Amino acid sequence: MLIPPETLARRSTPTADGRRSARVLVGNDFSQDVRTDRGWTGWWVQRIAWFAEDGDILVLPVRPDDDFLDYVTAMTGTRKDSLSIVVPPVSETDEGTLSPARLANHDFISELEKVMVGRRITHLSALWPDPAVAALARAVGISSSMPGHGFVSQAGGVMVNSKSAFRMIAGGAGVPLPDGTVCTSPESAERAIVELLDGGPVMVKHDFLSGGRGNEILTTGEPFRPIGARRVVPIDNPSDVHSYLEERWEWLTAGGAGRPVAERYVRDSSAFFVEFLISDSGVELTGDGELLSAPYAVGQIMPSQGVEPAVFDQLVEGGRRLAEALHALGYRGILGPDAIVTPTREVLFTEFNGRITGSTHIYGRIGGRAVDGFGKDRIILERVWPGGWSTPSFTDALTTLRDAGLAYDPATRTGVILTNAFDGQNGVMYCVVAENLNTAWSADRALHPLFAA
Repeated sequence: MLIPPETLARRSTPTADGRRSARVLVGNDFSQDVRTDRGWTGWWVQRIAWFAEDGDILVLPVRPDDDFLDYVTAMTGTRKDSLSIVVPPVSETDEGTLSPARLANHDFISELEKVMVGRRITHLSALWPDPAVAALARAVGISSSMPGHGFVSQAGGVMVNSKSAFRMIAGGAGVPLPDGTVCTSPESAERAIVELLDGGPVMVKHDFLSGGRGNEILTTGEPFRPIGARRVVPIDNPSDVHSYLEERWEWLTAGGAGRPVAERYVRDSSAFFVEFLISDSGVELTGDGELLSAPYAVGQIMPSQGVEPAVFDQLVEGGRRLAEALHALGYRGILGPDAIVTPTREVLFTEFNGRITGSTHIYGRIGGRAVDGFGKDRIILERVWPGGWSTPSFTDALTTLRDAGLAYDPATRTGVILTNAFDGQNGVMYCVVAENLNTAWSADRALHPLFAA
Protein backbone atom coordinates (compact mmCIF):
# COMPACT_ATOMS: atom_id res chain seq x y z
CA MET A 1 0.00 0.00 0.00
CA LEU A 2 3.00 2.31 0.10
CA ILE A 3 4.84 4.30 -2.50
CA PRO A 4 6.18 2.11 -5.31
CA PRO A 5 9.92 2.58 -6.03
CA GLU A 6 9.22 4.04 -9.46
CA THR A 7 7.52 7.04 -7.83
CA LEU A 8 10.36 7.84 -5.44
CA ALA A 9 11.95 10.33 -7.79
CA ARG A 10 8.64 11.88 -8.80
CA ARG A 11 8.14 15.65 -8.63
CA SER A 12 4.77 17.39 -8.57
CA THR A 13 4.05 18.48 -12.14
CA PRO A 14 1.01 20.09 -13.77
CA THR A 15 -1.42 17.72 -15.50
CA ALA A 16 -3.44 18.41 -18.66
CA ASP A 17 -6.22 20.04 -16.65
CA GLY A 18 -3.78 22.39 -14.86
CA ARG A 19 -3.84 20.54 -11.55
CA ARG A 20 -0.66 19.32 -9.92
CA SER A 21 -0.29 15.64 -9.10
CA ALA A 22 0.06 14.79 -5.43
CA ARG A 23 -0.11 11.89 -3.01
CA VAL A 24 -1.74 11.48 0.39
CA LEU A 25 0.54 9.72 2.90
CA VAL A 26 -1.06 8.61 6.15
CA GLY A 27 1.26 8.26 9.14
CA ASN A 28 -0.69 5.74 11.21
CA ASP A 29 0.41 2.96 13.53
CA PHE A 30 -0.87 -0.56 14.23
CA SER A 31 -4.62 -0.94 13.91
CA GLN A 32 -6.61 -1.10 17.13
CA ASP A 33 -7.87 -4.44 15.80
CA VAL A 34 -4.53 -6.04 16.66
CA ARG A 35 -2.61 -3.79 19.06
CA THR A 36 -3.88 -1.82 22.04
CA ASP A 37 -0.54 -1.58 23.84
CA ARG A 38 1.19 1.06 21.75
CA GLY A 39 0.31 4.24 23.63
CA TRP A 40 1.75 7.49 22.26
CA THR A 41 3.41 6.79 18.91
CA GLY A 42 3.33 10.27 17.39
CA TRP A 43 7.14 10.27 17.18
CA TRP A 44 7.40 6.84 15.50
CA VAL A 45 5.02 7.52 12.61
CA GLN A 46 6.85 10.73 11.63
CA ARG A 47 9.21 8.47 9.68
CA ILE A 48 6.70 8.71 6.84
CA ALA A 49 8.37 12.05 6.09
CA TRP A 50 11.24 10.08 4.50
CA PHE A 51 8.83 9.03 1.73
CA ALA A 52 7.49 12.52 1.04
CA GLU A 53 7.98 14.16 -2.37
CA ASP A 54 7.22 17.69 -3.55
CA GLY A 55 3.53 18.53 -3.24
CA ASP A 56 2.54 15.58 -1.06
CA ILE A 57 -0.07 15.75 1.70
CA LEU A 58 0.93 14.15 5.01
CA VAL A 59 -1.74 13.08 7.50
CA LEU A 60 -0.21 12.72 10.97
CA PRO A 61 -1.49 12.34 14.55
CA VAL A 62 0.64 15.31 15.70
CA ARG A 63 2.45 18.21 14.10
CA PRO A 64 5.86 16.89 13.07
CA ASP A 65 9.02 18.14 14.73
CA ASP A 66 10.11 21.01 12.45
CA ASP A 67 13.80 20.29 12.98
CA PHE A 68 13.27 16.64 12.08
CA LEU A 69 11.29 17.60 8.98
CA ASP A 70 14.03 20.08 7.96
CA TYR A 71 16.63 17.33 8.39
CA VAL A 72 14.73 14.70 6.41
CA THR A 73 13.77 16.93 3.49
CA ALA A 74 17.35 18.18 3.21
CA MET A 75 18.49 14.55 2.99
CA THR A 76 15.91 13.57 0.35
CA GLY A 77 15.93 16.82 -1.64
CA THR A 78 12.22 17.40 -1.05
CA ARG A 79 10.98 21.00 -0.77
CA LYS A 80 9.61 21.24 2.75
CA ASP A 81 7.48 24.28 1.90
CA SER A 82 5.67 22.28 -0.79
CA LEU A 83 4.32 19.75 1.72
CA SER A 84 0.91 20.02 3.36
CA ILE A 85 0.45 18.64 6.88
CA VAL A 86 -3.05 17.78 8.11
CA VAL A 87 -3.65 16.72 11.74
CA PRO A 88 -7.13 15.50 12.74
CA PRO A 89 -8.68 16.82 15.96
CA VAL A 90 -7.60 14.83 19.00
CA SER A 91 -9.45 13.44 22.01
CA GLU A 92 -8.08 12.37 25.37
CA THR A 93 -8.09 8.71 24.36
CA ASP A 94 -6.24 8.86 21.03
CA GLU A 95 -3.55 11.50 21.37
CA GLY A 96 -0.52 10.45 19.37
CA THR A 97 -2.41 7.91 17.24
CA LEU A 98 -4.61 8.09 14.17
CA SER A 99 -7.62 6.23 15.53
CA PRO A 100 -10.60 5.37 13.29
CA ALA A 101 -12.57 8.12 15.05
CA ARG A 102 -9.96 10.75 14.20
CA LEU A 103 -9.73 9.64 10.56
CA ALA A 104 -13.54 9.81 10.29
CA ASN A 105 -13.79 13.24 11.95
CA HIS A 106 -15.97 15.55 9.86
CA ASP A 107 -13.80 18.64 10.39
CA PHE A 108 -10.66 16.71 9.44
CA ILE A 109 -12.24 15.35 6.25
CA SER A 110 -13.36 18.86 5.30
CA GLU A 111 -9.85 20.21 5.87
CA LEU A 112 -8.27 17.40 3.84
CA GLU A 113 -10.69 18.05 0.96
CA LYS A 114 -9.75 21.74 0.99
CA VAL A 115 -6.04 20.88 0.85
CA MET A 116 -6.72 18.54 -2.09
CA VAL A 117 -8.38 21.30 -4.16
CA GLY A 118 -6.33 22.00 -7.29
CA ARG A 119 -4.42 18.72 -7.00
CA ARG A 120 -4.93 15.43 -8.78
CA ILE A 121 -4.39 12.74 -6.16
CA THR A 122 -2.50 9.92 -7.84
CA HIS A 123 -1.78 7.75 -4.81
CA LEU A 124 -2.85 7.20 -1.21
CA SER A 125 -0.60 5.23 1.12
CA ALA A 126 -0.44 4.45 4.83
CA LEU A 127 2.13 2.93 7.13
CA TRP A 128 -0.46 0.38 8.30
CA PRO A 129 -3.23 -1.14 6.10
CA ASP A 130 -6.15 -0.10 8.31
CA PRO A 131 -9.82 -0.24 7.20
CA ALA A 132 -10.12 3.27 8.64
CA VAL A 133 -7.72 4.48 5.92
CA ALA A 134 -9.82 2.77 3.24
CA ALA A 135 -12.88 4.50 4.69
CA LEU A 136 -11.05 7.83 4.54
CA ALA A 137 -10.20 7.22 0.87
CA ARG A 138 -13.91 6.65 0.15
CA ALA A 139 -14.94 9.72 2.15
CA VAL A 140 -12.74 12.05 0.09
CA GLY A 141 -13.40 10.28 -3.21
CA ILE A 142 -9.98 8.79 -3.94
CA SER A 143 -10.58 5.05 -3.44
CA SER A 144 -9.19 4.35 -6.91
CA SER A 145 -5.91 5.97 -5.91
CA MET A 146 -5.38 3.56 -3.00
CA PRO A 147 -3.71 0.31 -4.13
CA GLY A 148 -5.43 -2.73 -2.64
CA HIS A 149 -8.37 -0.66 -1.38
CA GLY A 150 -10.81 -3.57 -1.56
CA PHE A 151 -8.49 -5.87 0.40
CA VAL A 152 -7.74 -3.34 3.12
CA SER A 153 -11.36 -2.23 3.46
CA GLN A 154 -12.28 -5.77 4.52
CA ALA A 155 -9.66 -5.85 7.32
CA GLY A 156 -7.11 -7.65 5.16
CA GLY A 157 -4.35 -5.85 7.04
CA VAL A 158 -5.05 -8.05 10.05
CA MET A 159 -4.39 -11.18 8.00
CA VAL A 160 -1.13 -9.99 6.44
CA ASN A 161 0.25 -9.15 9.90
CA SER A 162 -0.92 -12.31 11.67
CA LYS A 163 1.55 -15.04 12.59
CA SER A 164 -1.19 -17.67 12.47
CA ALA A 165 -2.31 -16.57 9.00
CA PHE A 166 1.34 -16.55 7.94
CA ARG A 167 1.75 -20.22 8.81
CA MET A 168 -1.45 -21.08 6.94
CA ILE A 169 -0.34 -19.26 3.77
CA ALA A 170 3.28 -20.42 4.01
CA GLY A 171 2.15 -24.01 4.44
CA GLY A 172 -0.06 -23.73 1.38
CA ALA A 173 2.69 -22.09 -0.68
CA GLY A 174 5.26 -24.74 0.23
CA VAL A 175 7.51 -22.30 2.10
CA PRO A 176 9.81 -24.00 4.68
CA LEU A 177 8.73 -23.46 8.30
CA PRO A 178 9.97 -24.55 11.73
CA ASP A 179 8.05 -27.58 12.97
CA GLY A 180 4.96 -26.33 14.75
CA THR A 181 1.31 -25.41 14.45
CA VAL A 182 -1.35 -22.76 14.94
CA CYS A 183 -3.05 -23.28 18.30
CA THR A 184 -6.82 -22.97 18.18
CA SER A 185 -7.46 -23.85 21.84
CA PRO A 186 -5.55 -24.36 25.09
CA GLU A 187 -5.94 -28.10 24.60
CA SER A 188 -4.47 -28.10 21.08
CA ALA A 189 -1.66 -25.84 22.29
CA GLU A 190 -0.84 -28.19 25.15
CA ARG A 191 -0.70 -31.23 22.88
CA ALA A 192 1.50 -29.44 20.34
CA ILE A 193 3.92 -28.02 22.90
CA VAL A 194 4.36 -31.32 24.77
CA GLU A 195 5.08 -33.10 21.50
CA LEU A 196 7.50 -30.43 20.27
CA LEU A 197 9.39 -30.35 23.59
CA ASP A 198 10.64 -33.88 22.89
CA GLY A 199 12.89 -32.35 20.26
CA GLY A 200 14.11 -29.29 22.13
CA PRO A 201 12.97 -25.77 23.11
CA VAL A 202 9.63 -24.45 21.84
CA MET A 203 8.73 -20.86 20.95
CA VAL A 204 5.19 -19.80 21.79
CA LYS A 205 4.12 -16.69 19.83
CA HIS A 206 1.46 -14.07 20.32
CA ASP A 207 -0.37 -13.60 17.01
CA PHE A 208 0.36 -9.89 16.56
CA LEU A 209 3.05 -8.49 18.88
CA SER A 210 6.32 -7.58 17.15
CA GLY A 211 10.04 -7.29 17.82
CA GLY A 212 10.12 -10.47 19.94
CA ARG A 213 7.87 -9.00 22.63
CA GLY A 214 5.13 -11.51 21.88
CA ASN A 215 7.37 -14.57 22.10
CA GLU A 216 8.21 -16.88 25.01
CA ILE A 217 10.45 -19.95 24.98
CA LEU A 218 9.67 -23.17 26.85
CA THR A 219 12.48 -25.63 27.56
CA THR A 220 12.99 -28.90 29.42
CA GLY A 221 16.74 -28.35 29.51
CA GLU A 222 18.95 -25.82 31.23
CA PRO A 223 17.66 -22.23 31.01
CA PHE A 224 19.50 -20.00 28.56
CA ARG A 225 19.51 -16.37 27.48
CA PRO A 226 16.50 -15.66 25.25
CA ILE A 227 17.05 -14.18 21.81
CA GLY A 228 13.93 -12.87 20.10
CA ALA A 229 11.70 -13.61 23.09
CA ARG A 230 10.59 -12.15 26.40
CA ARG A 231 11.88 -14.99 28.58
CA VAL A 232 12.74 -18.68 28.85
CA VAL A 233 10.30 -20.77 30.91
CA PRO A 234 11.63 -24.02 32.46
CA ILE A 235 9.36 -27.05 31.99
CA ASP A 236 9.98 -29.97 34.34
CA ASN A 237 7.01 -32.16 33.37
CA PRO A 238 3.94 -32.06 31.07
CA SER A 239 1.76 -30.60 33.83
CA ASP A 240 3.95 -27.47 33.74
CA VAL A 241 2.77 -26.86 30.16
CA HIS A 242 -0.83 -27.02 31.31
CA SER A 243 -0.10 -24.57 34.14
CA TYR A 244 1.76 -22.23 31.78
CA LEU A 245 -1.17 -22.10 29.36
CA GLU A 246 -3.68 -21.55 32.15
CA GLU A 247 -1.66 -18.53 33.22
CA ARG A 248 -0.75 -17.12 29.79
CA TRP A 249 -3.60 -18.06 27.42
CA GLU A 250 -5.45 -14.77 27.88
CA TRP A 251 -2.28 -12.83 27.04
CA LEU A 252 -1.22 -15.13 24.19
CA THR A 253 -4.60 -14.71 22.48
CA ALA A 254 -5.03 -11.00 23.27
CA GLY A 255 -8.25 -11.84 25.03
CA GLY A 256 -9.42 -14.11 22.24
CA ALA A 257 -8.56 -11.81 19.32
CA GLY A 258 -5.74 -13.97 17.98
CA ARG A 259 -4.46 -17.52 17.69
CA PRO A 260 -1.00 -18.21 19.09
CA VAL A 261 1.66 -20.28 17.34
CA ALA A 262 3.88 -22.98 18.86
CA GLU A 263 6.99 -23.89 16.89
CA ARG A 264 10.45 -25.34 17.25
CA TYR A 265 13.03 -22.85 18.57
CA VAL A 266 16.42 -23.35 16.93
CA ARG A 267 19.19 -21.88 19.09
CA ASP A 268 22.15 -20.00 17.58
CA SER A 269 20.23 -19.13 14.41
CA SER A 270 20.57 -15.83 12.56
CA ALA A 271 17.50 -13.84 11.52
CA PHE A 272 16.99 -12.12 8.16
CA PHE A 273 14.30 -10.24 6.28
CA VAL A 274 13.53 -9.74 2.63
CA GLU A 275 10.99 -7.15 1.50
CA PHE A 276 8.88 -7.06 -1.62
CA LEU A 277 6.62 -4.50 -3.24
CA ILE A 278 3.36 -6.16 -4.30
CA SER A 279 1.67 -4.07 -7.00
CA ASP A 280 -0.84 -4.66 -9.76
CA SER A 281 2.05 -5.47 -12.09
CA GLY A 282 3.49 -8.20 -9.86
CA VAL A 283 6.08 -8.76 -7.13
CA GLU A 284 9.43 -6.97 -6.86
CA LEU A 285 12.26 -7.50 -4.34
CA THR A 286 13.02 -4.12 -2.75
CA GLY A 287 15.39 -4.80 0.15
CA ASP A 288 16.98 -7.25 2.56
CA GLY A 289 18.95 -7.34 5.78
CA GLU A 290 19.91 -9.13 8.98
CA LEU A 291 17.82 -8.65 12.13
CA LEU A 292 19.58 -8.18 15.47
CA SER A 293 17.97 -9.02 18.82
CA ALA A 294 19.17 -8.91 22.45
CA PRO A 295 16.61 -10.18 23.47
CA TYR A 296 14.22 -7.87 21.60
CA ALA A 297 14.90 -6.14 18.28
CA VAL A 298 17.95 -3.87 18.67
CA GLY A 299 18.93 -3.19 15.08
CA GLN A 300 19.44 -4.32 11.50
CA ILE A 301 22.26 -4.65 8.99
CA MET A 302 21.36 -3.69 5.42
CA PRO A 303 21.90 -5.22 2.98
CA SER A 304 22.61 -8.71 4.35
CA GLN A 305 26.33 -9.32 4.85
CA GLY A 306 28.27 -12.57 4.55
CA VAL A 307 25.31 -14.71 3.51
CA GLU A 308 26.21 -17.49 1.11
CA PRO A 309 24.60 -17.01 -2.32
CA ALA A 310 22.72 -20.31 -2.04
CA VAL A 311 21.27 -19.30 1.34
CA PHE A 312 20.34 -15.84 0.07
CA ASP A 313 18.62 -17.38 -2.94
CA GLN A 314 16.48 -19.47 -0.58
CA LEU A 315 15.54 -16.37 1.40
CA VAL A 316 14.45 -14.59 -1.76
CA GLU A 317 12.65 -17.60 -3.24
CA GLY A 318 10.65 -18.32 -0.09
CA GLY A 319 9.80 -14.66 0.36
CA ARG A 320 8.71 -14.39 -3.25
CA ARG A 321 6.35 -17.34 -2.89
CA LEU A 322 4.69 -15.65 0.05
CA ALA A 323 4.44 -12.36 -1.83
CA GLU A 324 2.95 -14.04 -4.88
CA ALA A 325 0.35 -15.79 -2.74
CA LEU A 326 -0.74 -12.48 -1.21
CA HIS A 327 -0.69 -10.82 -4.62
CA ALA A 328 -3.26 -13.38 -5.75
CA LEU A 329 -5.42 -12.51 -2.72
CA GLY A 330 -5.46 -8.81 -3.61
CA TYR A 331 -2.97 -7.36 -1.11
CA ARG A 332 -1.00 -4.44 -2.49
CA GLY A 333 1.93 -2.90 -0.65
CA ILE A 334 5.10 -3.87 1.15
CA LEU A 335 5.49 -7.42 2.43
CA GLY A 336 8.42 -8.24 4.70
CA PRO A 337 8.89 -11.98 5.30
CA ASP A 338 11.29 -12.90 8.13
CA ALA A 339 13.32 -16.10 8.31
CA ILE A 340 15.98 -17.77 10.40
CA VAL A 341 19.12 -19.41 9.06
CA THR A 342 20.01 -22.28 11.36
CA PRO A 343 23.55 -23.38 12.29
CA THR A 344 23.20 -26.10 9.62
CA ARG A 345 22.30 -23.34 7.07
CA GLU A 346 18.67 -24.38 6.77
CA VAL A 347 16.33 -21.48 5.88
CA LEU A 348 13.04 -21.48 7.82
CA PHE A 349 10.46 -18.70 7.53
CA THR A 350 8.91 -17.43 10.77
CA GLU A 351 6.47 -14.60 9.94
CA PHE A 352 5.59 -11.85 7.49
CA ASN A 353 4.77 -8.17 7.94
CA GLY A 354 2.29 -6.66 5.51
CA ARG A 355 3.01 -3.02 6.25
CA ILE A 356 5.68 -0.34 5.99
CA THR A 357 8.18 -1.82 8.40
CA GLY A 358 10.96 -0.28 10.44
CA SER A 359 13.27 -1.29 7.59
CA THR A 360 11.50 0.19 4.56
CA HIS A 361 12.45 3.84 4.99
CA ILE A 362 16.05 2.94 5.82
CA TYR A 363 16.96 0.86 2.79
CA GLY A 364 14.34 2.45 0.51
CA ARG A 365 14.88 6.14 1.19
CA ILE A 366 17.98 6.65 3.31
CA GLY A 367 19.87 3.98 1.40
CA GLY A 368 18.12 4.50 -1.91
CA ARG A 369 18.05 8.29 -1.92
CA ALA A 370 20.42 9.87 0.61
CA VAL A 371 23.42 7.51 0.54
CA ASP A 372 25.32 7.20 -2.72
CA GLY A 373 26.67 3.68 -3.16
CA PHE A 374 24.37 1.93 -0.70
CA GLY A 375 24.52 -1.79 -1.32
CA LYS A 376 27.72 -1.42 -3.36
CA ASP A 377 30.49 0.06 -1.22
CA ARG A 378 28.34 1.32 1.67
CA ILE A 379 26.27 -0.59 4.23
CA ILE A 380 23.84 0.62 6.90
CA LEU A 381 23.80 -0.51 10.52
CA GLU A 382 20.46 0.56 11.99
CA ARG A 383 20.19 0.77 15.78
CA VAL A 384 17.46 1.22 18.36
CA TRP A 385 18.49 3.86 20.92
CA PRO A 386 20.10 1.70 23.66
CA GLY A 387 18.82 1.70 27.22
CA GLY A 388 20.73 4.13 29.37
CA TRP A 389 21.23 6.62 26.54
CA SER A 390 19.43 9.95 26.66
CA THR A 391 19.01 13.24 24.84
CA PRO A 392 16.59 16.12 25.48
CA SER A 393 15.57 16.65 21.84
CA PHE A 394 16.16 15.79 18.21
CA THR A 395 18.07 19.04 17.74
CA ASP A 396 20.34 18.34 20.70
CA ALA A 397 21.14 14.87 19.37
CA LEU A 398 21.98 16.24 15.93
CA THR A 399 24.15 19.02 17.38
CA THR A 400 26.03 16.52 19.52
CA LEU A 401 26.72 14.33 16.49
CA ARG A 402 27.96 17.24 14.41
CA ASP A 403 30.19 18.61 17.18
CA ALA A 404 31.76 15.16 17.59
CA GLY A 405 32.36 14.82 13.85
CA LEU A 406 30.15 11.72 13.69
CA ALA A 407 27.20 13.07 11.69
CA TYR A 408 26.73 11.75 8.17
CA ASP A 409 28.97 13.47 5.62
CA PRO A 410 27.87 13.25 1.95
CA ALA A 411 31.47 13.81 0.88
CA THR A 412 32.79 10.69 2.62
CA ARG A 413 29.41 8.92 2.47
CA THR A 414 29.87 7.79 6.06
CA GLY A 415 28.50 8.76 9.45
CA VAL A 416 25.41 8.67 11.63
CA ILE A 417 21.92 9.51 10.32
CA LEU A 418 19.03 10.11 12.70
CA THR A 419 16.11 8.13 11.35
CA ASN A 420 13.16 9.37 13.37
CA ALA A 421 11.83 12.14 15.55
CA PHE A 422 12.63 12.39 19.28
CA ASP A 423 10.58 9.81 21.19
CA GLY A 424 9.65 12.30 23.90
CA GLN A 425 11.44 10.42 26.66
CA ASN A 426 14.88 9.07 25.88
CA GLY A 427 16.31 9.37 22.42
CA VAL A 428 16.25 9.19 18.65
CA MET A 429 16.59 6.11 16.47
CA TYR A 430 19.61 6.21 14.20
CA CYS A 431 21.70 4.33 11.67
CA VAL A 432 25.40 4.25 10.83
CA VAL A 433 26.57 4.41 7.23
CA ALA A 434 29.98 2.84 6.72
CA GLU A 435 32.23 0.98 4.30
CA ASN A 436 31.91 -2.27 6.25
CA LEU A 437 30.58 -3.73 9.49
CA ASN A 438 33.79 -3.24 11.45
CA THR A 439 33.83 0.51 10.87
CA ALA A 440 30.06 0.70 11.44
CA TRP A 441 30.32 -0.95 14.86
CA SER A 442 33.30 1.24 15.73
CA ALA A 443 31.28 4.37 15.01
CA ASP A 444 28.37 2.96 16.99
CA ARG A 445 30.61 2.43 20.04
CA ALA A 446 31.84 6.01 19.76
CA LEU A 447 28.28 7.24 20.41
CA HIS A 448 28.05 5.76 23.89
CA PRO A 449 30.00 8.42 25.82
CA LEU A 450 28.10 11.19 23.99
CA PHE A 451 24.64 10.09 25.05
CA ALA A 452 25.06 7.99 28.18
CA ALA A 453 22.63 9.33 30.79
